[in-house]
Amino acid sequence: MTNVTDSPTQADNIVVVENLSTTFSTPRGSLTAVNNVSLTIKRGMSLGIVGESGSGKTVLSRSIIGLLPPSNMNQTGSATINGNQIIGVAHKELLKLWGSEVAMIFQDPMTALTPTRRVGDQIAESLRINLKMSKKDAKAKAIDLLRQVGIPSPERRARAYPNQLSGGMRQRVMIAIAIACGPEFLVADEPTTGLDVTVQAQVLDLITELRREANLTMILVTHDLGVVATRTDNVAVMYAGRIVEQAPTRELFARVAMPYTKGLLDSTPRIDAPSHTRLSSIEGRPPDLVNPPSGCAFAPRCSFAQDRCRTEAPSLVASTLNPNHLFACHYPLNGHAAQQ
Repeated sequence: MTNVTDSPTQADNIVVVENLSTTFSTPRGSLTAVNNVSLTIKRGMSLGIVGESGSGKTVLSRSIIGLLPPSNMNQTGSATINGNQIIGVAHKELLKLWGSEVAMIFQDPMTALTPTRRVGDQIAESLRINLKMSKKDAKAKAIDLLRQVGIPSPERRARAYPNQLSGGMRQRVMIAIAIACGPEFLVADEPTTGLDVTVQAQVLDLITELRREANLTMILVTHDLGVVATRTDNVAVMYAGRIVEQAPTRELFARVAMPYTKGLLDSTPRIDAPSHTRLSSIEGRPPDLVNPPSGCAFAPRCSFAQDRCRTEAPSLVASTLNPNHLFACHYPLNGHAAQQ
């Protein structure tokens, strides 16, 4: 099993994933969206999962917390949260964990929130179900939570419907719902989708502040390496359903090993770049996971690829430069080599 932390003891790990695969049945055949992933997250730490659309990052995060529809899906391997097995567990058992121990901030608050119910009632609902609060106490707590996530005039906003709030306020409501019952583990799945740049920064700063205050363990899912740079302790880069690079955040940015990760970094706009600088991009497109290529899945798009890359899939291995820096590449960058 592969760790994202510095040799933690089992008791320190709130999330333990071992050889997890998630496969969907489609009209074209089986599609493996998560392919044999293993990782651990130490209590109180944050892991950024990064990759292009279709890389498997959202399916992985939802697999870990059991939030995928069971139809047309098959899962193998193991995922535990606080020692509770998630894979293969009945829905009624998972309900005992959701909200109270595990929570999620979804991509689009307009679809995640019920449009016909007042936002205060939606926050209070989880308090009444999970913490068995009275209606009066849940209402008061909901207003306090709105105040905690920085929504002005919380008493008035609690009576509003989602369409009466801005996108940033709706996402703050989603955060209030997520933290309402005091979970230990939080998944934030692209939490700033559709928001303008200023509001994105405010929402991310709020999540980071709340996580540190409550010592929450967190997964932050994003396509933007810039987002995880200052907000996570460790980063896992995904491509074609696999983790292809994994390291402490500072180490990853200092010495990238995987060409795909380098491509993601190079394609991130830089504020200090001259005006009209042409944005870099990764040539080609992600592979068809119903008919994946042989060898390394990134080889068709990789300028460093050689014959071996097209026939032999690389394993995730530790670097000789840092045992906590893992990569899946036959020809890594920046002096990395696989430990023997």
